[in-house]
Amino acid sequence: MEITGVRAQLLDVNCYAVAAGDGSEGSACLLVDAGFDCADDLAAVLDDLGWRPEAILLTHGHADHVLGLPHLLERFPVPAHLGRPDLYRLDDPAGGVSPQFAQALAPLAQGWRRPDVVAVDDGDVLEVAGLRVTAALAPGHTEGSMLYAIDDATGAGDGPGSVLMSGDVLFAGSIGRTDLPGGDPAAMEVSLAALRDRPDTPVLPGHGPATSMSHELTSNPFL
Repeated sequence: MEITGVRAQLLDVNCYAVAAGDGSEGSACLLVDAGFDCADDLAAVLDDLGWRPEAILLTHGHADHVLGLPHLLERFPVPAHLGRPDLYRLDDPAGGVSPQFAQALAPLAQGWRRPDVVAVDDGDVLEVAGLRVTAALAPGHTEGSMLYAIDDATGAGDGPGSVLMSGDVLFAGSIGRTDLPGGDPAAMEVSLAALRDRPDTPVLPGHGPATSMSHELTSNPFL
């Protein structure tokens, strides 16, 4: 598969686009996460590549990952998917964070209308854009944080055949915080324990640089 993306200015959210095979012009693709101001930059990248989005995956419901969803859906009217336990966060995306951050988000959330989103449950498998996506519920950062394992069986292209979109569950050298509303340190411990059994694939987190499971297992103090 081939992977590209942009970084939203609001909290540097990584917003990805994934295409099966060699990502040739006209390829269908899958988008992951919707940073507030990502739509224009991401649309420009996709236009240059000639990629056509077929779906959007949201790793969790925090405002920095979903506030850009209406703008993305205006440009790309495709199904968007979010872990079922986080669906309530779309009613008030500025309400599921710290009081100080909520105050800063308030101007960005003015005029917010809850977009239509498809609920994702633990173990769901999506076949989209020539890719196979397996969702795994990984609560701790939020109740509905999802890990998305994306597999491409074509064997074409220079990129990996499998990747893990970890959202804010796992970062390079760290993990997502558990002290925000809906966070749960005990649940995070369970989610991290399950991560230790995953195969060695590239890991693309919601913030910061890419990493790999093997690297994190040997260097990340939380694992």
